[in-house]
Amino acid sequence: MKKPLAALLTSLVLTGCTGLTTEQQVAIDNLTPCEKINALLGAYDNRFEGLKRSRVNTKYMETWTAKYNLIADNCQITALDKDNVTYRCVGNYEQQQQAVADHTRAVNFTQACLAGNNWHQTQKESAESLRTTFVLDENNPVISIHSGKTLSRKQPWSTTLEIGKPVEGK
Repeated sequence: MKKPLAALLTSLVLTGCTGLTTEQQVAIDNLTPCEKINALLGAYDNRFEGLKRSRVNTKYMETWTAKYNLIADNCQITALDKDNVTYRCVGNYEQQQQAVADHTRAVNFTQACLAGNNWHQTQKESAESLRTTFVLDENNPVISIHSGKTLSRKQPWSTTLEIGKPVEGK
């Protein structure tokens, strides 16, 4: 890992849930998608602690806004229990081609980042759904990118990127 990236990640961990300084936000904004993915994969075993920003009050689970976004602009870290923590970004779109374009972009930067590391990629496709999943082994989180139809009338298409424990049946 590059020294500037290591220093940035260390400062993120030390800031915990507090706000970011302008310098920290600029450094985060300048990270490549690959640097962000590597930081997320590295922080998974620690429940993404250094990457949590502010807590969002929800009734059934613990949720935080994330310090950076891989797609869209509303990524969150969600803990359903002590063993099930997920980093999740969702982009909502008016047109299917917008969702598929975001899906393709996310798959491309994820492939480029994981190339040469023996990650296995699978893809499932239907008329209204597309899911690409990256798996290394059972000890590592799964990266899943899904695009599909939603129930929204204004923005009926979405693309979701998740990093977390594999869920059966996805």
